[in-house]
Amino acid sequence: MSDVVVKLPVHDGEEAQLFGSVLNTFIERCSPRAELWAANSDAPYLMVRSDPQPDVEMKVLIFQERRAAADFLREWAKALAGLTAQVTYMLG
Repeated sequence: MSDVVVKLPVHDGEEAQLFGSVLNTFIERCSPRAELWAANSDAPYLMVRSDPQPDVEMKVLIFQERRAAADFLREWAKALAGLTAQVTYMLG
């Protein structure tokens, strides 16, 4: 199975805090699946690293399952949309 690499630009402040929260929740929820994966594979279920850029921090997530990557992306998009809506409401 090949790695599924997801790169997400994450800005400082609320967005970075939100990313950490979404990632932690995702990992907790996937824990049983990750443990099963670890028992049957040499590769980690999920790897995360940061690649700092001048104006944003690029989060690089490396999944072993396409389904897990898609699940995380859906959760992140939903959370980010909620944050954007909240900021728009506060500014508008």
